[in-house]
Amino acid sequence: MSAEEPLEEMSFRFDELFFSRTESHGIIQSGNAVFQRVSGYSWDELIGKAHKLVRHPDMPRAVFYILWDRIKRGKPVGAYVKNRTKDGRHYWVFAVVTPIDGGFLSVRLKPSTALFATVQKEYEALRHIEIEQKPMAADSAAALVERLQALGYADYETFMSEALASEVTARDAALNRASDVRIQRFADVLASARNLLSEAAVVSAGYAKNERVSLNFQVQAAKLGETGAVTGQISKNYDLICAQINTSLEKFTTSAQQVFATVSTAQFLTCTALVQKEVHDLFRRETESGASRNSEEIPRLEHQLKAYQQLAVDGLQDIAERSTRFRRQCEDMKRMAGALEVTRIMGMVECARQKLVGESLGELLAELETLQVAVTEGLAAIDRANQRIKNGTEGLISHARWLARAA
Repeated sequence: MSAEEPLEEMSFRFDELFFSRTESHGIIQSGNAVFQRVSGYSWDELIGKAHKLVRHPDMPRAVFYILWDRIKRGKPVGAYVKNRTKDGRHYWVFAVVTPIDGGFLSVRLKPSTALFATVQKEYEALRHIEIEQKPMAADSAAALVERLQALGYADYETFMSEALASEVTARDAALNRASDVRIQRFADVLASARNLLSEAAVVSAGYAKNERVSLNFQVQAAKLGETGAVTGQISKNYDLICAQINTSLEKFTTSAQQVFATVSTAQFLTCTALVQKEVHDLFRRETESGASRNSEEIPRLEHQLKAYQQLAVDGLQDIAERSTRFRRQCEDMKRMAGALEVTRIMGMVECARQKLVGESLGELLAELETLQVAVTEGLAAIDRANQRIKNGTEGLISHARWLARAA
């Protein structure tokens, strides 16, 4: 890491939130007193300068590649960032950057979770690679996402959502205040969405095995010749239904992934609105006390807050809609599973009539039964997870409406 880095870290309190606003190229337009004080620069040294003025050389280029890629596409982003003060000290923040009219708004809080400790180690290793091997920024960003996937996150979006929610929760605990009820509700909905993904994978794997056993079933029926004609037809019917299911499986799996991604996105938007609300209130008090004369920023913060509160509500509605569509796909899968079960039972009856039970064909049918049980149980578990997602989302929507009325 940087040999010039001093040992001390610039400290700030959990109750202090930074904000800064830049134009579209990252040139600082304004900010609050916490940002100015912690950075160590005067306002004359900050305004009109590129935000990279406070960038620390230890930061991987990959993080800024991801950050700029998202905000240039009009998407919000969250990231752990190590900054450098004017006198060379450093400080860490979790930054939430959102597009705003004419540029970007960055709200930053003090991180403290176990995930933060993990990220520091990952950044150090990645920065070492960047210095030694000099990969393209896009390649380094891809390597960062691969590491996050190895840590259990589906993608960067999932990581930043869970990171922000965990940091907001840890900050509330450090300030001895109760967490916002929405964060816990999102934790429950996300747990159900993960379970839904897991069970969808079980169902997909079950049908993949069904296809193999069905093929063996056809081979065994063919060996019986004329004796196995009825059994062969049953086997073909089974195969046709399996083909229909396989056609639906990709959409089924994709829909499950979309439900999870939508929940994760809505959580990030909700937490973003929470920190924007707090920084808005803090800055209003700052201007009212005379600590800042930058009161023209208040309307901008209010506009951004309202926009993200609405985006959070829209995200909840999106969860409900995607969950409903996925439930319909589950019903289709259950109907096809029922048709498979009827066909399998017909095969068992025919095997018994031909006195083939106990031989290889009967054993295959028994294996199909085991697979069908696993698939049926998986679909039932998905039903339960879907219902929990539905209930949790309805609770979040009701709470959002209550807040809107109270505002």
